[in-house]
Amino acid sequence: MRARVYEFGPFRFDADKAVLWRAGAVVSLAPKALALLHALVEAGGDVVPKADLMARVWPDTAVQEANLSVTVATLRRALGRRDDGRSWVQTVPRRGYRFDGPVKRPPGAEVVTLAVLPFEVLGPGAEPHVGLGLADALISRLTGLEGLLVRPTAAVTHLSGQHVAPRDAAEDLGVDAVVSGTVRQEGERFRLSVQLVPRRLDLRPWARQIDAPFTDLFSVEDSLAEDVAGQLHARLTRSFLAPSGHVPKREAWESYVRGRYFEAWLNAAGVSKAIGHFGEATLRDPAWAAPQAGLADAHVLLAFAGAVPPREAWGRAAECVEKALERDPELAAAHAVAAWIVLFRDWDWEAARRSLQRALAREPESHVIRLLHGLLLDLAGDRAEARREIDHALETDPLCGLAAVAQAFFHEVGGPPERRLTDAHRGVELRPDRALGYWGLALASLGAEQGERAVTALRRAVELSDDGIVMRAQLAWALARTGPPGEARRILKDLEGLEVHAFVSPYQVAVVRLALREREAALDKLEQAAEARDPWIVFLDADDALAGLRGEARFDRLVDRIRGRA
Repeated sequence: MRARVYEFGPFRFDADKAVLWRAGAVVSLAPKALALLHALVEAGGDVVPKADLMARVWPDTAVQEANLSVTVATLRRALGRRDDGRSWVQTVPRRGYRFDGPVKRPPGAEVVTLAVLPFEVLGPGAEPHVGLGLADALISRLTGLEGLLVRPTAAVTHLSGQHVAPRDAAEDLGVDAVVSGTVRQEGERFRLSVQLVPRRLDLRPWARQIDAPFTDLFSVEDSLAEDVAGQLHARLTRSFLAPSGHVPKREAWESYVRGRYFEAWLNAAGVSKAIGHFGEATLRDPAWAAPQAGLADAHVLLAFAGAVPPREAWGRAAECVEKALERDPELAAAHAVAAWIVLFRDWDWEAARRSLQRALAREPESHVIRLLHGLLLDLAGDRAEARREIDHALETDPLCGLAAVAQAFFHEVGGPPERRLTDAHRGVELRPDRALGYWGLALASLGAEQGERAVTALRRAVELSDDGIVMRAQLAWALARTGPPGEARRILKDLEGLEVHAFVSPYQVAVVRLALREREAALDKLEQAAEARDPWIVFLDADDALAGLRGEARFDRLVDRIRGRA
């Protein structure tokens, strides 16, 4: 199946995803303007009559010719002029419009976008995590196959336990097709019913039923993956089996997928539950590496959330990574989390880069690893490569909250304020249950000088993070920037009152202090953050919230120390 992707000048237009890029940045265009562009480039330079365009762009609505003229003008403004000064869209008097310029399709652009929905679990005692675990396993085995772009597990987690029509899910996720199914546990056996539901008319539906013992579950997943790929005319390009070849025990697998389910909540309460389930999995199958990597990842997340002292988190995470790599030296997830441990604990940028390169060599299509690589590149100052990696993560998972926050945080990556704001709004609309989405919206709103909207978004982020310390500090920072400082000072006082019995990120407090124009207090807190190995300190030189301190001797010495230049 060949994707409808067109290139002209500095532009790349993906008609299936309805996305237009200019030099790697998304161009913000209304759906009608994108539909008009599709009709014009598809004609290959031929004149498209006005009546045909109106029927194509407004298929179910009677509109006046003036609507078409306005949409053409909007498209022209977005595209600008060609190098020779001519417009990309030419008017042909009394006939219609034509696209003026060479258009090419990239070689090898044979791709189908796919999402695997969490399986519906049937029967007594049904738990949604089992269905999510099966979907996760199938996603892992399909990711990286030539011709398939598979949405990651994080993009479908919110559908676990939900009754969503497959075609509606395909529409929301922006994919060509979805795989959905049911699973029923009967003692030591699984009964699966699986279907491929196309969104596009040129794909054919497919269904299959399987009855297998648990010990054969992983070979069943391999067979399913091969069938799905075959139905989509993609070629298998790598082995499905993990390098270790270890088949986990059933009880361990169930505990592990419970952990993945709760970890996806991305708040302290969910991650704490995940640690318990990952721990159970390690006890039930000590030889399995994946739960140890899950534990390491969860400890890093707790440190970022401010739920545990960082040095304690780094020690526990490092022990888990070591155990994971003893069991499976090729486990990409373990190498990825190892990169962040050496960066946050040791400020060893080169070692972090090497670990991420190892992870990428093992799973080059992992959107999470590509995103982490992009974040590291941006922190190190390589903006162009960072943008490429973060854009890849968003192309794979348009709902990725972390990628959306990265776009808003790193302005050079996110593009113009209008683009960041549009992307952030879409992320919140599609995933209104995640604090990260509202944080990204707040950052984008501040970049667009919409302070009240930023404060409103951060209040919701505080709620969704269960009054998390980091989100409360970010709310205080936004309040200090946008209005009277009274509430910001009250929040800051409450946070510092927690320091007696909890870890409160000194870095986050420093950001608030600086917004309140307390420069020396902010510098004191940043030095405390460095001593505590607060993970946020590695953002020091990239965080625009601290731009007012650049040039201060104490600040610059701290930057040099963290970058290994002192």
